[in-house]
Amino acid sequence: MQAEATYLKLSQQILDQYADVPPQRPLPSEHVLGAQFGVNRQTIRAALEELERRWLIRRVKGSGTFRTRRYEYRIGPDIAPSFTRTVRAAGAEPRTENGKPMTRPANATEREILGLAASAQVAVLERVRFIDGAPVSTATSVLPAARVPRLAAAMASDDSLDAVLRRVYGYTPVRQWSQSRLASPPPEVAEVLGLRGRPPQILLRGLVSCGESGQKLEYVESYLRPDVFDVVTEVGKW
Repeated sequence: MQAEATYLKLSQQILDQYADVPPQRPLPSEHVLGAQFGVNRQTIRAALEELERRWLIRRVKGSGTFRTRRYEYRIGPDIAPSFTRTVRAAGAEPRTENGKPMTRPANATEREILGLAASAQVAVLERVRFIDGAPVSTATSVLPAARVPRLAAAMASDDSLDAVLRRVYGYTPVRQWSQSRLASPPPEVAEVLGLRGRPPQILLRGLVSCGESGQKLEYVESYLRPDVFDVVTEVGKW
């Protein structure tokens, strides 16, 4: 059996040594780590790259290297389609920054997904979500404008869309379908999330309907950082 590479052993040593460092506090620099473990900077860098590939650390240009804390993001038929509620249930306190909803004609894909007529208008809402001050997710929601009149007036800059659909419009949002996969984000999303390059992120797509009327309410595409979230999809009971 081939011996484990030095950088792999070192990656585990670094992880064990700094297991108790809070996620908000940077780890020592590559120079300091090299001196501490008695290896050259190239080996330290390889060890850190290994930890980053495993989503156990996050390197932020100009700020340093940080341990990550991952939260379960659960998706299931009995779980409300709400980012805010899902993240709170996982033990974090999210903050949302909503853009101003814009109204435009629905495109062909949106008309097909939402079951809209050729002349239908949609309201488009862009959002960025944060945990501990760091951007962790983006979302673009497309809603039939006729089913959410005056959405711009109803949404505060930090509101939960799920809460607004319930509170203002009287809907009971439920997931009609959901899809998740790894995908490279567009440049603007990579910039918002503070990514180095465009590494694959978790892309969630889904359709939200009203549980009582069956009306299709929202088509949403979200990018979630895989160093922050572990998406768990539940189908059936065990």
